Amino acid sequence: MKRILKLSLIILSIVLISCGDPVIELEEVKYEPKIVVEGYLYPEEPISGIRLMRNFPLEVAIDSSSIVLTPIQNLVTAFINDVPLEFDALTGTYFTNQLAVDYNKAYTLKVNAKISGESLETESTTTTPSKGFKLAQNNLGTIKYFFEKPEVKFSPSPGTGLYIFSIKPDSASLDNFIYSNPFFPNIEKKDIEENFQNFLYQMNLLLNVESTSTEITYEISHLDTWFFSSYTVVVYAGDENFKDYLLTVTHVQEPDGNFIEPKFHFKGNGIGIFGSAIRETLTFNLVP
Repeated sequence: MKRILKLSLIILSIVLISCGDPVIELEEVKYEPKIVVEGYLYPEEPISGIRLMRNFPLEVAIDSSSIVLTPIQNLVTAFINDVPLEFDALTGTYFTNQLAVDYNKAYTLKVNAKISGESLETESTTTTPSKGFKLAQNNLGTIKYFFEKPEVKFSPSPGTGLYIFSIKPDSASLDNFIYSNPFFPNIEKKDIEENFQNFLYQMNLLLNVESTSTEITYEISHLDTWFFSSYTVVVYAGDENFKDYLLTVTHVQEPDGNFIEPKFHFKGNGIGIFGSAIRETLTFNLVP
């Protein structure tokens, strides 16, 4: 996570659809160049890894060399709370060492860029969660598969109701897959190989957590652990932008069939995510 929240933003486009008709009429789509943002702030952590990209028309081949917006090719200027961001050519991301991220504070990202000959601008504001989120333990020790479940205990932040759990084995292969799992008792290696990523990365969330609670317990399911391995679990207490993006980016069709945009918190010509969260990490070791 950023695994969990590394949802691909490279080829987003705006879909216009007639009311009640669940078929996308491609001939009715009008391309609009957009600044695509993927950026997260974490209190007490440096500002880094902010991706500024672009979208493409549906009918053209994507030029991978021009996906990332750069100061040279796209005349990019980017600021957070009026502090300029620098471009790291090695990672293709933006950063600054001149601004500290604090708890319960608003941060506004402003970006100007030239895309397809058009001068575009966008801005988005995120308010970091209040201090308070804290894991009770950072190492759960050794867990015996199916006889016990890892329990994540934490104190919540005031006013923050979203908590995300990114669960990933530190090592995963066909050799340490849990073939004795009760969910797929006759699974074969070829089945795992074909669906390896589905077993590898797991994500779950808690919504509407009462911030007045002194301690919350989240139980990691057997469906989230498919390998005998040590595990790293990253837990995020996310802000409103984080929540809206996560809940809507893959749910773009309403019950009546209409297609809708995800909920982006951008003014101007921007799409994507500029959010914030407090994050903490815990580990455990899963054995037979």
